[in-house]
Amino acid sequence: MVLSGLVLGWLLIRIFMFDAVANGPLFRMYEWKESDSAFFDEWARTLVAGDWLNRQPMHPYHSWHKEFADYFFKQHPEKLAAIRFTNPNQSPEINAGRALWNNWYGGNRYHQEPLYAYLLAILYRLTGDGVYWMLALQCLLGMCSGVLLWEITRRYFGDTAAFLTGLLYLFCGPVLFQEVLLLRSSWSVFFALLTVWTLDRALAQQTGKSFLLHGVVLGLAVLLHSIFFVLLPGALVLNFARVRNFSRPTLRNTVLLTLGFALVFSPVVLRNKAVGAPLFSLSSVGPVTFAAANVYASKVLSSWQPEASKCVEILERSGPDFAAAMLASLQTHTSVTTYLSLLGKKLARALNGTEWPNNENYYFYSSMVPALQVAFLDATWVIWCAVAGLLFAGFQRKKIPVLYLAIVLQLAVLVAFYVLGRFRTPLLVLCLPFAAFALLECFQKRTKSGWALPIKWGVAALCFYFLCWKNYRLESSMLDPTDYVVFYEIVYNDRVADLAEARQWNQAQALHADFLRREPRFLNRIKPGQRLSSPVQIEIANLFAYHYQLQSDLYDYGGNKPMAAQTKARAEGLTRVVLNSGK
Repeated sequence: MVLSGLVLGWLLIRIFMFDAVANGPLFRMYEWKESDSAFFDEWARTLVAGDWLNRQPMHPYHSWHKEFADYFFKQHPEKLAAIRFTNPNQSPEINAGRALWNNWYGGNRYHQEPLYAYLLAILYRLTGDGVYWMLALQCLLGMCSGVLLWEITRRYFGDTAAFLTGLLYLFCGPVLFQEVLLLRSSWSVFFALLTVWTLDRALAQQTGKSFLLHGVVLGLAVLLHSIFFVLLPGALVLNFARVRNFSRPTLRNTVLLTLGFALVFSPVVLRNKAVGAPLFSLSSVGPVTFAAANVYASKVLSSWQPEASKCVEILERSGPDFAAAMLASLQTHTSVTTYLSLLGKKLARALNGTEWPNNENYYFYSSMVPALQVAFLDATWVIWCAVAGLLFAGFQRKKIPVLYLAIVLQLAVLVAFYVLGRFRTPLLVLCLPFAAFALLECFQKRTKSGWALPIKWGVAALCFYFLCWKNYRLESSMLDPTDYVVFYEIVYNDRVADLAEARQWNQAQALHADFLRREPRFLNRIKPGQRLSSPVQIEIANLFAYHYQLQSDLYDYGGNKPMAAQTKARAEGLTRVVLNSGK
């Protein structure tokens, strides 16, 4: 009955979330050419067009790729000449840059793990509208993740904790947010929970079927994201630690676990052999990501700001060889201390509750989607509580090694590479049971010791202060003018221009006004003479000043003089605020 109520709640909030995004203007945000979402869509369309083996090199070429290529060719003009000589029919610079990156990425290796792109391609083949139905599928997957989370929490912490965890999951905004994006984060959440659930059952049941099932699930998880491969040796170690022998059943379970994994992974090996790629390669982004995030004085901590000057020589030497790129990146550090300091900074960002944006912005969507305003819990409120719960669980020596392993894996990946809100979402969900456990521990009525409850409150208070209070950021400070620029360019610009060119002023006014209605809330609270301290807010105010002036012009051309004067006054008011803030 309790689970049914939670499932109903999860369903309702996802219906509202899906309707607001998939049936509204935000749906088209995946079309931004600089985003991973656009690349996944392009990749899936290429697959469904007939290249199911992905024989041709398929890698994105974004503005930062071009920046790297331009820098490298400036340092090595002979390399540019060699590429042009090899490809005489591809003279434009962009093709030379693509050729360079195709070499660094390893040619026809998969760009990223292929499962998500193939799922999207299958949806395109079945429905004709792969993106829409992928978002719908991800919302359903989110409900399945909720059921898995309930089962895991119930087993480890009891019924009350499971109910509280279900409530936290209901109001966890970042989870809902990721489910309506054309990104694989919601699938990572699902497989993070499914691998925990299947491994826990396998360890408890010690049957061949349960280990075979876990191997299959683990294989699928690795095809989604290769970091899950660490769980294969992890599962074997945990099983040996549990049974403490090399008996025949133990050997059988080990073989079946490996067999299940191999069965799922084998199509990748066959594909790689067919196209001439390294047999076990799954992704080609590891070297550049690790190099950019781990060179000395890297700026890639919680945003993607790779520096060509620090990375191109590493990539030229290593190519798609991850081990070579890793070694070269670490050698840029002057001492072990500098690298440990970098890792410490990334750990601090991982424990900082800010939803670090990349390709998408949680705070941008929250300002427009009512469901995200209802689902108010983000990492800021979950992490401090979860850390307290982890401390309480450790003190009580709770034997939940599978859940600990999953959390350590997700955290290690963030620290080893870099921290983004979408990368941290699986960790956030895995932390929810511990957050619920901490709340229950702090509000329990009876304790064996009179000091136990005050100590728990003290630990929770310290976690709250250092991990929440000190790191709290205003949502408006995390908005990015790029999101509004991209949103307008993709959804409104061409349509407004076409209507204006056709002199359909009323329709153009209404369409452009729809964009203005989505201005951030802080703009409505600006008072005459106010100064903005945030450069981001100043830039956003300047952007909307331009658009209010454009709206005024549309009203003027359409003969609506009163509205033209009103919106012009609004534009001038924002302009004065911008000028005043810049002094």
